[in-house]
Amino acid sequence: MSDTSVTVSLDGKPLPSSALDRVQSVDVNEAMGAQTQVSIVVSAGVDDTSNWSTPLDSLIAPFAKFEIAMTRGKDSLVVPSRATSASWSLQAGALSTLTIAGLDASADLDREEHDKPWGGVSDADIARSLLSPICTPRVGTTPQPAGTDTFTRHQRGTDWSFLRTLASRNDFDVYVTSEQGRLIGVFDRIDPLAEPQASLDLGYGSLGGATSVSVQLVAGQKVQVTHSAEGQAEQQVATNDGTGNAMGSISLGGATTVLRDEHDLPGRLPPDTAARVLAESSAFGANLSVTLSAPSMPLVRARRTVTVRGLGSLISGLWLVKSVRHTITPGGHTQALSLTRNALGDSFSSGGAPGKLGAAVSMAVSL
Repeated sequence: MSDTSVTVSLDGKPLPSSALDRVQSVDVNEAMGAQTQVSIVVSAGVDDTSNWSTPLDSLIAPFAKFEIAMTRGKDSLVVPSRATSASWSLQAGALSTLTIAGLDASADLDREEHDKPWGGVSDADIARSLLSPICTPRVGTTPQPAGTDTFTRHQRGTDWSFLRTLASRNDFDVYVTSEQGRLIGVFDRIDPLAEPQASLDLGYGSLGGATSVSVQLVAGQKVQVTHSAEGQAEQQVATNDGTGNAMGSISLGGATTVLRDEHDLPGRLPPDTAARVLAESSAFGANLSVTLSAPSMPLVRARRTVTVRGLGSLISGLWLVKSVRHTITPGGHTQALSLTRNALGDSFSSGGAPGKLGAAVSMAVSL
């Protein structure tokens, strides 16, 4: 069994235990495709002149810096944060509180809009340039420019909003995280087949909890992208059925067929890449929600995979953590998880390619 310990630091200095005792709750919400959101609720004291004060008063300033760190067993989560709002609940003779809400350090890239051309520069190189002022970039590979007409970009907005646009068109995520005291800016694809960070024994397992699962059976799309090839009069077609990187034995990809062109993503991409991005992202039609509170629960992180057990052969298997909300109070630590996957069934027992949902359904009908 593990307990969760929490440290709150202001301007690099941890709150003393006397101030930490006044913290009513700490929330950290990690999610794919979003900045990490944090909030701290602390009790307010009042003197005989009706002056209300708290240990977090120094954070009542735009983008004031603070840090939340939680440790559970051998795992930890550290969020360098920037204050974005403050709110009070004041009641004479009763508990009064101050709530400080904030975002992770990526907020530093979302403060000023720019008007800047990026002609002939790859998305990966743009990401390195924009992330490097605040952190160490960790950037995946993107197509290299093949002519400024195809790859010209023009930024009109904040650095962070532009990074989000570039990430979306490459089926990447972009986020800032802290690793061993260093800020890392990640611009890369989330691997749905990565080694799981933990196993979650749900149902009658040790973690229990009420679990909600829904599956969109026809959300997965086979995508045909039409495009004009240089030197050829007729349009060419790039096709992808979305079954790549299936997380189980029955893929949810390719249930319907749609027609797109190379302009259906922000900016322009090579047709094969555009077809893959659109098709594979549509296949994530299975969603699972559960809140963990058992003493034996692991510390779960978003953007990583987990193995789910105890929910039957169709639902159990590899899942991707879409979001996790940590809530820590004097009464304990809960983790509200939202998981997603692009297939049904457990991992492949035969090591072969995954089947398709349509084939599985027709077999069931024929029997």
